[in-house]
Amino acid sequence: MTFVRIARAMPWALALAISVQFYAGSAPAEPWEEGIVLSEEDPAGLGESVLMPGNGATGTLPEQTAPFDSEMLQQSISATPLSTAADDVSSATIEDGQPLCMTGMCPPVQPCVPDVLHQPGLIQCLAAHKNARWTLRSEALLLWRNAPPSRPIYSTVDPETDSLGSTALNANQLNSDVLVAPRLSLLRTDCDGRTLEATYIYAGNFYSDRTLPYSPDGYATSPPGIYGNDWGPPSTSLDSATAKLLGQLQSLEFNARHCLWADTCQFLIGARWLQWNETLQMQDSFSYDVPYPVSGNDFYQTRCFNNLWGGQIGLDTLLLGRVGQARVEGLVKAGAYYNAAGQTSAYTYSTVPPFTFSGSNRNTGPASAAFVGEVGMTAVIPISCNWDFRCGYFGLWLTGLAQPTQQLSHQTITQIDPPSGVLDTTGTLILQGLSLGLEGRW
Repeated sequence: MTFVRIARAMPWALALAISVQFYAGSAPAEPWEEGIVLSEEDPAGLGESVLMPGNGATGTLPEQTAPFDSEMLQQSISATPLSTAADDVSSATIEDGQPLCMTGMCPPVQPCVPDVLHQPGLIQCLAAHKNARWTLRSEALLLWRNAPPSRPIYSTVDPETDSLGSTALNANQLNSDVLVAPRLSLLRTDCDGRTLEATYIYAGNFYSDRTLPYSPDGYATSPPGIYGNDWGPPSTSLDSATAKLLGQLQSLEFNARHCLWADTCQFLIGARWLQWNETLQMQDSFSYDVPYPVSGNDFYQTRCFNNLWGGQIGLDTLLLGRVGQARVEGLVKAGAYYNAAGQTSAYTYSTVPPFTFSGSNRNTGPASAAFVGEVGMTAVIPISCNWDFRCGYFGLWLTGLAQPTQQLSHQTITQIDPPSGVLDTTGTLILQGLSLGLEGRW
């Protein structure tokens, strides 16, 4: 009790005693026996208790308010970050619980390094993520376009009667070859199942050409002519003719998707922009000897552009199978659009002996309404948890377009009359073909 009273009266003496006890150069410290001993109330203001070495308690041990939890202490120690990078290696786990690299403390004789031999790569991590939010579809479209509506361009000439015969070249014969076009789609799904989608298609250089074989005075322009020019008997017949038709499509759309009937159907609504550009080039040759030898060429070109702006609605449904398994999906979209269309027509006439004439006419209005429909049916074959192979049918229908073959009868470009004309927007286009691609989710 005397030591305690001195310690209470002289706090500095107690501090000196403790510092001597733990000083590195002193004798080995006396071990604390029987743990921590609490003393009675401290009147000197040192605190509620002091630590005392010895075998007995100097005061009454207060009642413990809660049991000592060794597991909580263990968790707090393990949660404390270590000071060196060599003792702690970060790790990541995928949904199935397999670690990507080693964690925890390292053996004393071995450095802590990632288990490279058992660490999956990026593709494996993406393929195993079961709560994917992003979806990317990359597809190749093998497309054909339909021929323009019927419009006779060149006719044959009957040499016996010197009159028009059958149609030699009609606009509906200008079918294009197959074209490979990319289609990219990016989708983002939130936790409530709502999806935002962006899709882009580019199909350039649909190409079609037709050539009439050489036949002296064997052809004539079909009524009512081209840009008001009517060549044939009894004036000037044609020897040969060629026609070339080019087309280009672009489409960009943004849609919001909402689930209907569980996960088997999605209703979509959004905005879309489509551009259809088309060019028609035709050339023919002629020659005659009365009143003097003359030969020459006619060159016609019409370019039409269509910019469609509007909205659409649609359904994307599961037709056969189950989600996550081999299945068949169906898609249908329909929308109304404002078409900012225009056309430019040009005509050039040249002969030998030298004579040249050229003229052009341009129309940019009035704007018209257009309709676009899209259908698709796709077979989906899962490759892994997050990768699918997609193969199916794609069809796109556009109406209310300005097309070159429809302008031939509505433009006047001759050597006599000033250029004039109106814009025709009654054209129709159908694109269809196969789709092949992959879908990935992460």
